[in-house]
Parts: sequence; C-alpha cells; structure tokens
Amino acid sequence: MRKYAVAPPFHALDPELGTAERLLCTGNPELCAVVARLPDEAAAARRLNAVLAQVGARPRLIDTGTGWRIVLGTPRVEVGELAAGASGLAELVTVGGWRRVKRCVTCGRPFCDRTSGCSRKWCAEHRVHRADR
Repeated sequence: MRKYAVAPPFHALDPELGTAERLLCTGNPELCAVVARLPDEAAAARRLNAVLAQVGARPRLIDTGTGWRIVLGTPRVEVGELAAGASGLAELVTVGGWRRVKRCVTCGRPFCDRTSGCSRKWCAEHRVHRADR
C-alpha cells in the first residue's frame, strides 16, 4: 500500500488548479475525458499529456514507479485557459496523486479534492446542499 504525505497547501497550485476545477465543473470535454479514464492512472496520464501537447502547454506527466512527476512545469501564458487548466491538473496529480481527481457520488461531475484527508465525495454544488440537511 502506498503511503501519502500530508496534504500540501493547494492554494500554492493556483491559479492553474482553480482553472482546472472550473473547467471540470463546467464539463470541459478535454479534461472530463481525462477523468473518464480513471481509475486507470496510466491511461488518464496519457490523455492528459495528449491534451497538454495539443494546446501547446509544456508540462508532461511521467510515472516514476512510485508516483507521478511533472517535467517542464510552467505553461506558456499565451496558450490559453485549457492549457492552464490541464497544467493545474497535472500539478495536482504530482503532489496529491490521481486520488485527488474524483467524481461526485450524486451527479458524476468531476472535481478536485483539496481536503486534507482526501475525503470529499461531492462536487461543490451537491456538497452545499448536503450541508443544509
């Protein structure tokens, strides 16, 4: 069983991670296609790397055998929102693993889990409604 480190301060991954979360929440087909390949991490990484290459972003994910590593981690500013979002998703995977990319148990919408225990189960929309109960 793989041991995980303490959750990093995810705000350090913004603004790219915030862009990734927003694109996933709105159903961006390219990033949702990455999440659709989970739990097969290698297939999800191949798809994410294809999206990064397609939009001209620099980072690429590589499997080290014990985790994921990002190579050439800064996207060019001029490549746009999808590049920033895909780069943010790649950064999240390298610091928190693919277990941080989830689907809402209520609606199936993908989201990024920033909780310290990686325990979130609902997207932002359904988590708010559950708190009202």
